[in-house]
Amino acid sequence: MSSIAAWCTMENFLRNDKRRLRHFGVVQIMIGMINLTFGITLYYAATFVVAIRLWVPWWAGFLFVISGALTMWNVDSPEPRVKKFAMIFNFISAVAGALAAVIYIISTMMSRAGTAIYISRAPMLILALLFLYCVVELIIALLCGIILCKN
Repeated sequence: MSSIAAWCTMENFLRNDKRRLRHFGVVQIMIGMINLTFGITLYYAATFVVAIRLWVPWWAGFLFVISGALTMWNVDSPEPRVKKFAMIFNFISAVAGALAAVIYIISTMMSRAGTAIYISRAPMLILALLFLYCVVELIIALLCGIILCKN
């Protein structure tokens, strides 16, 4: 029990561990690919959703994939230029994750309020999953950006 409590401290979590950064990069790439895939599904299921009209799953997914690839590249490359690019793209990805999450909430609320268009259950589930993935990406991108800034 004490080892789990010791691992969950902020100092331990923000350590510059190469393996941890590589895992964060892999998760960012996976979240980006999931966003792109669910975006295609949502496009064919409900083309009238605000998030689809603004192309949110695609630009957010591409930014997540790019920030994940740069985070993984930073682990292998000792160049400070790669570290700067990874740090910048992680913060851009965090902003994109927050903006995408807000747009997904707006899309869901507009369909629930009856002011726009009713969305069936499957696209609502996809919107909820995309929202959750964007929140996870926001947290991971912020952690990666802070770790890269700190070290």
